[in-house]
Amino acid sequence: MKYKHIIINIYKQKKYFKLMNTKNNKDFKLGVLGYPLSHTLSPMIHNYWLSSYELNGVYEKVEVSPKNLRNFFSDNIFQYRGLNVTIPHKVDVFNYMDEVSDSAKVIGAINCITVSDNKLIGSNTDADGFIQGLINAYSSINFENKNALIIGAGGASRAIIHALQMKSVGNISVTNRSHDRLKSLKQIFDEKISIVDWESIYTQIKNFNLIINCTSLGMLGKDDIKFDLSHQKEKSLVIDLVYNPLETGFIVEARRNHHDYLNGIPMLLNQAALSWVRWLGINPRITDELISNISNSIK
Repeated sequence: MKYKHIIINIYKQKKYFKLMNTKNNKDFKLGVLGYPLSHTLSPMIHNYWLSSYELNGVYEKVEVSPKNLRNFFSDNIFQYRGLNVTIPHKVDVFNYMDEVSDSAKVIGAINCITVSDNKLIGSNTDADGFIQGLINAYSSINFENKNALIIGAGGASRAIIHALQMKSVGNISVTNRSHDRLKSLKQIFDEKISIVDWESIYTQIKNFNLIINCTSLGMLGKDDIKFDLSHQKEKSLVIDLVYNPLETGFIVEARRNHHDYLNGIPMLLNQAALSWVRWLGINPRITDELISNISNSIK
């Protein structure tokens, strides 16, 4: 944080009024900041909404390598009204923010930057996007009676733990292959989570009725999660944050055993929609057409 003003403030006044970043300007730019960005679906989602709402703006890929991130924030950030942020920049962008939301601080990552009143505001829409997507799919869900298992201990896990805490989930447990990452999670959330050893999860998984994969296992080109869901004590809700492929082996196992299930598409779309709320004050519609477009692009 201490380098932020050295890098940016020299440029702010002259660039802010010159570039297109005010709500009164008809033309504006949005984008996704990351490196590399060859597989991102964000432009398809956001340009669909720009067309649907007949807004004279554009959403583009902003491919910036880590070594060029400082120059981007000093020279180009005020071209944009807002940016989504993806790997590998979700942590490093903290250094350039004027304000950071509480959720971003808890999750330890920023996935949304809003340029407003000559300020850079960092937030994280993953937790709220996850919950909104889940409620849309299963409106009668009772969070308080859920015994949740989080698989993974990375940034996505932190977002999901935060989301479940906001909904007062009764019990939250976490398992991960790396014990070091579990220790880091335990330091953040302390007594609010329980740790389950990876070696024992195969026998303990039957005790959970909400199981969420927050790892990249099952993603296209990677090994699947090999958990047996045929001995659950009750019908469970199985969620895989992976959305490519649309049906991972984990989702197939859930469906085969007649559990409820959900892939990563609802979270993807809802966290994107919440960016619009911050940038434009619009909560865009997640239409069947948009879902179909995204699903077809993945097949």
